[in-house]
Amino acid sequence: MLLQGLYEFYERAIDPGPNSEALIEDPAFQRKFIRWLIPLDTNGNLLGNGLIEAQPINKGGIELSLPRTTRPKNQGGVAEFLWGDPESVFGISTKTDPPQFQKIESEKFNDFWRQIEEASVQPNLAFLRALLKFRDKYILPETANLIEYRSLEEGQTPALLVRTSSGEPAKLKTDYFTFEINGETLVNKPSAREYWKHLFKRQKEQNQKNAASGVCLVTGELNVPISASHMPKISGVPDATPTGAAIVSFDKPAFCSYGFEQSLNSPVSMYAVEAYTNALNYLLKSPRHRVRVGSAALVFWAQKSEAPTDLFAELFETPNEDSIRKFMMAPFSGVPAETDPENERFYSVVLTGNGGRVVVRSWLQSTVAAAIENFRSWFRDLELIPYQAIESDKYHPLSLNSLARSTVRDPKELRTETVTQLFRSALEATPPSMMIAGAILGRIAIDLSRDRNQELRHFSRYALLRLIINRNKKEKDPMIEPSLTVETDDPAYNCGRLLAIFDRLQAEAHEYKLEGSGVVERYYGTASSSPNSAFGILWRLHQHHLKKLSRSNGAKAAAIKNQIAEIAAQFRPAGPDSPPSFPRVFGLAEQGRFALGFYQQWAATNAAIKVYKAKNETTSEGEQQDE
Repeated sequence: MLLQGLYEFYERAIDPGPNSEALIEDPAFQRKFIRWLIPLDTNGNLLGNGLIEAQPINKGGIELSLPRTTRPKNQGGVAEFLWGDPESVFGISTKTDPPQFQKIESEKFNDFWRQIEEASVQPNLAFLRALLKFRDKYILPETANLIEYRSLEEGQTPALLVRTSSGEPAKLKTDYFTFEINGETLVNKPSAREYWKHLFKRQKEQNQKNAASGVCLVTGELNVPISASHMPKISGVPDATPTGAAIVSFDKPAFCSYGFEQSLNSPVSMYAVEAYTNALNYLLKSPRHRVRVGSAALVFWAQKSEAPTDLFAELFETPNEDSIRKFMMAPFSGVPAETDPENERFYSVVLTGNGGRVVVRSWLQSTVAAAIENFRSWFRDLELIPYQAIESDKYHPLSLNSLARSTVRDPKELRTETVTQLFRSALEATPPSMMIAGAILGRIAIDLSRDRNQELRHFSRYALLRLIINRNKKEKDPMIEPSLTVETDDPAYNCGRLLAIFDRLQAEAHEYKLEGSGVVERYYGTASSSPNSAFGILWRLHQHHLKKLSRSNGAKAAAIKNQIAEIAAQFRPAGPDSPPSFPRVFGLAEQGRFALGFYQQWAATNAAIKVYKAKNETTSEGEQQDE
């Protein structure tokens, strides 16, 4: 079904209908970065002192639409048309050390110039004869020095140097070359492109004549040419080989059966292979269809339109308060009226690389309407009152990347399985594993022991924890609301609240100048997992803090004492005039509710302090004006 979905997208992308631009260009061409332009006049003479280095250099030059050969390159000796690497254009093999100047001995060099010779006899391609004159003047002679192997300065390691238009040498890297005549790039000339389209078609037809026939598993067509290998390779998948990888490949005898070789074990027609590979390569390059998190590429598309995927891309990558609010109130805003979300199919896939193979981690096919509704549930379940205001123009805490990274200490530790689960949870409304909650709780305990205020700023971590706890809750478990819940008898949640109040009490008693570790740094880990053993100590300790605070600020001490009494009333006392009896052990879900109770109590306290300060400032300003 994945290949069928990609095939359908390709059909729409190359022929979107009237008044729409094609998303994927003609399969006879491919987009590559060209670093070096060889400037010539109509007689093949070099214009200037050398080659022109296309800008910007850091991107490998200028991106152009270039002819793409259909001939397999794995056996070597095959060059592209009108553009190529140093071996194709100049006969220089960069795979050896030192490089070899092979020229006529190189099969790839000969193939490159043979194609130009054959094309130059066409009446409308007579300008290509200038390239042949250039070859005879500047490449074949022994005195040719457009590319040399030498040191820039005495004592330096020799390198391949290109003579530039300024006359200064530049080091050659993994670069491509193409030609200009009087400033016009030849691969852009309509006559050259039209010629290549016809030649590409003839090459494809010839390949099809030599191919085995069979039933295509993607289209269902009978007696069609079956592709022996699925090319072009898929590029842009994390952890795959830089030259590309394949979804379908059979490169070992153990993968084959019934005497079939290579991809004939999974027969797909040549056209369908070209369609799905080009479609996936486009989707992986397009920020409208792809989000990368860690070592996973998350790809999504709709059957008929681009508008839904634009919406998903924005909300996965850069959600902020305004965009989320707008989406929650009008989820189909921006989706054209002529679309049919209830019936239009929506696809998503999670891909990772393993050397030369593309690994499909997750695959979803639903409807646009279902995906949008599930996405609304995702943000609804992530809703949480923050500990402090969030600068959403600089930081996107509810982006998929921020949420995933909140589960680990270092982004390099992020597991693909975590990313996959979160992606599926957003689009399928599935509950992420409690193992992810365990990882979050481990990070909370460690980071609170180091810097409580810094940890409480990790809004992503607590928002995701709330989603996981609520989606995995059992029938009798309480639902954690976005804001502080004061009327609950949940022991875990109330223990978290109580620890936050003890923490504030200690800070107030020491006028926020406490040196060394406080109650959170010392007791959070034990209190969240074995509350009875921790809160016995904390209960005695908080009474000392109350006495100390009452001596400096009796009103504040009384207010905090009332808060503690309200929460303590939810626990059965051990006996007359005894402290509350706390549970002995909390499981993973209870530890999650404990963490959320702690966070929400501090968020509520922080908000109340800000309101109080703002009210006092307003009163002071009014009194000053009256005076």
